[in-house]
Amino acid sequence: MKFNYNLLVVFVLGVLFFTGCYYDNFTELHPSLASGQCDTSKVMSYSGDVVPILNNSCGTNNACHSASNTSGYDLTTYAGVKAVVQSYQLYSSITFDGSVPSMPLGSSSPIAKCSITKIKKWIDAGYPNN
Repeated sequence: MKFNYNLLVVFVLGVLFFTGCYYDNFTELHPSLASGQCDTSKVMSYSGDVVPILNNSCGTNNACHSASNTSGYDLTTYAGVKAVVQSYQLYSSITFDGSVPSMPLGSSSPIAKCSITKIKKWIDAGYPNN
Protein backbone atom coordinates (compact mmCIF):
# COMPACT_ATOMS: atom_id res chain seq x y z
CA MET A 1 0.00 0.00 0.00
CA LYS A 2 1.36 3.39 -1.03
CA PHE A 3 1.39 6.20 1.57
CA ASN A 4 -0.72 9.21 0.59
CA TYR A 5 1.26 12.36 1.52
CA ASN A 6 -1.51 14.66 0.33
CA LEU A 7 -3.87 13.19 2.89
CA LEU A 8 -1.24 13.64 5.62
CA VAL A 9 -0.71 17.30 4.67
CA VAL A 10 -4.46 17.97 4.71
CA PHE A 11 -4.78 16.24 8.08
CA VAL A 12 -1.89 18.20 9.64
CA LEU A 13 -3.17 21.51 8.27
CA GLY A 14 -6.65 20.71 9.57
CA VAL A 15 -5.30 19.97 13.05
CA LEU A 16 -3.27 23.18 13.04
CA PHE A 17 -6.24 25.19 11.83
CA PHE A 18 -8.60 23.97 14.53
CA THR A 19 -6.11 24.02 17.41
CA GLY A 20 -3.87 26.92 16.44
CA CYS A 21 -6.30 29.74 17.12
CA TYR A 22 -6.92 31.13 20.54
CA TYR A 23 -9.69 33.59 21.11
CA ASP A 24 -9.29 35.82 24.14
CA ASN A 25 -12.40 36.09 26.20
CA PHE A 26 -13.04 39.80 26.76
CA THR A 27 -14.99 39.08 29.93
CA GLU A 28 -12.09 37.15 31.44
CA LEU A 29 -9.47 39.70 30.39
CA HIS A 30 -11.37 42.82 31.46
CA PRO A 31 -14.10 41.90 33.93
CA SER A 32 -14.78 45.48 35.00
CA LEU A 33 -15.11 46.71 31.42
CA ALA A 34 -17.25 43.77 30.33
CA SER A 35 -19.68 44.30 33.16
CA GLY A 36 -19.99 47.97 32.33
CA GLN A 37 -18.47 48.96 35.65
CA CYS A 38 -15.76 51.57 35.82
CA ASP A 39 -14.67 52.20 39.37
CA THR A 40 -13.20 55.68 39.52
CA SER A 41 -14.34 56.38 43.05
CA LYS A 42 -10.92 55.56 44.52
CA VAL A 43 -7.73 57.56 44.23
CA MET A 44 -6.05 56.61 40.96
CA SER A 45 -2.48 55.44 41.30
CA TYR A 46 0.36 55.47 38.82
CA SER A 47 1.43 51.88 39.47
CA GLY A 48 -2.01 50.37 40.00
CA ASP A 49 -4.07 52.18 37.37
CA VAL A 50 -1.98 54.12 34.85
CA VAL A 51 0.83 51.61 34.21
CA PRO A 52 -1.55 48.73 33.36
CA ILE A 53 -3.45 50.97 30.93
CA LEU A 54 -0.24 52.06 29.20
CA ASN A 55 1.09 48.48 29.11
CA ASN A 56 -2.10 47.26 27.46
CA SER A 57 -2.70 50.21 25.14
CA CYS A 58 0.75 51.27 23.97
CA GLY A 59 1.96 48.06 22.35
CA THR A 60 2.73 44.82 24.12
CA ASN A 61 4.20 45.82 27.48
CA ASN A 62 4.39 49.39 26.27
CA ALA A 63 6.74 48.42 23.42
CA CYS A 64 5.79 51.41 21.28
CA HIS A 65 7.04 53.89 23.87
CA SER A 66 10.05 52.27 25.49
CA ALA A 67 13.53 53.67 26.02
CA SER A 68 14.80 51.65 23.06
CA ASN A 69 12.05 52.79 20.68
CA THR A 70 12.52 55.77 18.41
CA SER A 71 9.10 57.30 19.15
CA GLY A 72 10.77 59.87 21.38
CA TYR A 73 8.49 59.13 24.31
CA ASP A 74 9.50 56.67 27.01
CA LEU A 75 6.34 55.70 28.85
CA THR A 76 7.99 52.84 30.75
CA THR A 77 9.10 55.10 33.61
CA TYR A 78 7.28 57.55 35.82
CA ALA A 79 9.63 60.35 34.70
CA GLY A 80 8.81 59.67 31.04
CA VAL A 81 5.06 59.59 31.66
CA LYS A 82 5.26 62.73 33.80
CA ALA A 83 7.06 64.59 30.99
CA VAL A 84 4.33 63.68 28.49
CA VAL A 85 1.60 64.64 30.97
CA GLN A 86 3.26 68.00 31.67
CA SER A 87 3.47 68.73 27.94
CA TYR A 88 -0.30 68.08 27.70
CA GLN A 89 0.30 65.41 25.08
CA LEU A 90 -0.80 62.28 26.95
CA TYR A 91 -4.42 63.24 27.52
CA SER A 92 -4.73 64.93 24.12
CA SER A 93 -3.42 61.89 22.29
CA ILE A 94 -5.68 59.35 24.02
CA THR A 95 -8.82 61.48 23.59
CA PHE A 96 -8.21 62.06 19.87
CA ASP A 97 -8.74 65.82 20.28
CA GLY A 98 -6.68 66.60 17.16
CA SER A 99 -4.02 68.77 18.78
CA VAL A 100 -1.42 65.97 18.76
CA PRO A 101 -1.21 62.61 16.93
CA SER A 102 -3.88 60.24 18.19
CA MET A 103 -2.84 57.18 20.15
CA PRO A 104 -2.83 54.26 19.92
CA LEU A 105 -1.23 54.84 16.53
CA GLY A 106 -3.26 53.50 13.65
CA SER A 107 -6.38 53.04 15.75
CA SER A 108 -9.63 54.49 14.52
CA SER A 109 -10.93 55.02 18.05
CA PRO A 110 -9.57 56.04 21.43
CA ILE A 111 -8.83 53.61 24.23
CA ALA A 112 -11.72 52.61 26.50
CA LYS A 113 -13.59 55.50 28.12
CA CYS A 114 -12.99 53.96 31.53
CA SER A 115 -9.23 54.04 30.94
CA ILE A 116 -9.38 57.65 29.77
CA THR A 117 -11.40 58.58 32.87
CA LYS A 118 -8.86 56.90 35.16
CA ILE A 119 -5.93 58.66 33.49
CA LYS A 120 -7.75 62.02 33.62
CA LYS A 121 -8.52 61.56 37.31
CA TRP A 122 -4.86 60.69 37.99
CA ILE A 123 -3.68 63.75 36.04
CA ASP A 124 -6.18 66.02 37.84
CA ALA A 125 -4.86 64.74 41.17
CA GLY A 126 -1.41 66.05 40.24
CA TYR A 127 -0.17 62.80 38.60
CA PRO A 128 1.33 61.37 41.82
CA ASN A 129 4.01 58.68 41.71
CA ASN A 130 2.03 56.25 43.83
